[in-house]
Amino acid sequence: MLSINFKIILFYAVSCLFFSGCESVKSAVGIKQSKVWLEKINFKAAANNSAPIKVDVVIAYKEELATEIGKLDANTYFQKAKKLKSDAGDDLEIFPIAVLPDSSASLDITPSNSGGIVAIMFARYDSPGDHRTNVSADYEIQVDLNKNDLKITTIKKG
Repeated sequence: MLSINFKIILFYAVSCLFFSGCESVKSAVGIKQSKVWLEKINFKAAANNSAPIKVDVVIAYKEELATEIGKLDANTYFQKAKKLKSDAGDDLEIFPIAVLPDSSASLDITPSNSGGIVAIMFARYDSPGDHRTNVSADYEIQVDLNKNDLKITTIKKG
């Protein structure tokens, strides 16, 4: 039979972990709280010189990698994507899609683990510009891939 003190401590630890997000308990059992909630992206593409628009949704699982990727515009990201992935291994996950002009598509995001630091979407356009956005905080979004840039609308908040 468990002692009263042990039951109280156990109850406190479980309550702290699940209800208040107690960081000391989380770190003691190795649980990281995800900052990435994204599950689904719906795309609608306008014409882009009759070429598909390549989109990568990138999830970083390490702070330094998130910082590095957060500094990139889409053109630079697509130039470095293979090297970034090979260097980062499991600390970086990429969900690619190519959306045809004048069409719609969906992309389900299923991260390999729950410790995502950031999710950033990069869209490859022929026109100059950043063509990127942080998409970590929402469950489902609508992305309009317009002629010169992308526009994000939240469907379901995280």
